[in-house]
Amino acid sequence: MNLTCSLRVGIAVGLLLISLCISCLGEVQENSRQAHINPLPDSLSETPNNSLPETLAEIPPETPSKTLNEIQPESLPYCKLMEDLRDLYSGEILLINQSPQIQLSDTVLSADRQSIGQHIHTLSEYESQLRYRAVRLAQFESRLTEEWPELSLEERVSLTERLEELLRVQASRLYYFQSQLKKKYCLFPIREKNKFVNSFEDLLDREADLLQGFEDFLHQLQDAPQDDQIELLASFEDLIRRQAILLDAYEDFLKVNCNVLRIYKYVNRCGVYRAGQNITYTYVIKNTCNCSIDGIAIVDSRLGLIVGDISLGPHEKKSFNKSTVLNYPPGTTVCNTARAWGIDPNNFTIMRESNEVCIRMASPATNRDSLELGNQKALAIASDPAAAENSILIKKNQKSKCCENKDSANLMAIHVGDQLAAAHRSSKASNNIKIVSSQQ
Repeated sequence: MNLTCSLRVGIAVGLLLISLCISCLGEVQENSRQAHINPLPDSLSETPNNSLPETLAEIPPETPSKTLNEIQPESLPYCKLMEDLRDLYSGEILLINQSPQIQLSDTVLSADRQSIGQHIHTLSEYESQLRYRAVRLAQFESRLTEEWPELSLEERVSLTERLEELLRVQASRLYYFQSQLKKKYCLFPIREKNKFVNSFEDLLDREADLLQGFEDFLHQLQDAPQDDQIELLASFEDLIRRQAILLDAYEDFLKVNCNVLRIYKYVNRCGVYRAGQNITYTYVIKNTCNCSIDGIAIVDSRLGLIVGDISLGPHEKKSFNKSTVLNYPPGTTVCNTARAWGIDPNNFTIMRESNEVCIRMASPATNRDSLELGNQKALAIASDPAAAENSILIKKNQKSKCCENKDSANLMAIHVGDQLAAAHRSSKASNNIKIVSSQQ
């Protein structure tokens, strides 16, 4: 990447010049430098030397055209300032190594307390390193101001170019920090939200002060070659543009609404099921803002991912179904929730949790019933047409309490006794029996 290549070239050249300056510094100055520079945390020095993440490439830095080995050190102040630059470059390499560690996962949608605490800790550590770098850059600017009268014009141009490069890298770091913060900001408690927003504001204020110092150096380079002046002014314009982008990002944190998504969950039928039955959950999500929400995913606490990579237009609503089978002992209550995740137009990852839905596991349904009908007799005697008839109609409906399952049973026994119909001469006799049984 451009930033990595630029940084590595600058470091290599800086180390070359340091080797030229080492005779004028001596062992005493080396010990003095180690005494007043606070070491970076051990966690940074243990990180692997990885390249910058792709996120930082969204504002690619440019490599200054003039290299350090075109400048020959002529003064002790220049050697001391170059030693400070070496420390700054060394710290920048360590910060590069830490950057991949704070990349928060886009695919693992977790919002449990432990995960949130880990995200807060990781971002806080990176923010501390950014603040440390801002303080060191301010110290370098102050030192450069003090030594400025003792430097030649060529040395002033060289050091100003190195300062510009470090300011540009710091701006890229800030951009990367806010992009990672947006991914989890809506999950944080209000106290942590306020802390990060205030910290980001402070980092931007420090960056503005550094830019003001850089501008002051530019005003004092009126006698520099015209090509150098044009190059430095163009770099200053780029730094101002980066600062404007970061200010826009800061305003996004002040305006973000983390509750624009709504999700409601319910289960079909009566909420009482038995082992082995098919259960269908319904998820209804709605976008309540006058904007589009993209990359929406619904994740159930028991069923996992329900749907992913969908979009909702302004005030749009959609519903999705998921069927499953639960196998739990009778009397068990099974509860779950769902979360809806999405990305708003300002790249904030927003999340909303649904209501809790509980299923009560019922015992297998069994209907047991019996019906017994005694003996029936009918007799008709007459020459006048007469009729003797036994008519029996039995209707029995059985239905389980809510719903059927593989273990439910409707047991019904119907017993009808002997039926006798007698007719003498021209009379008629008949037995009519009808049994209707409906089981559900």
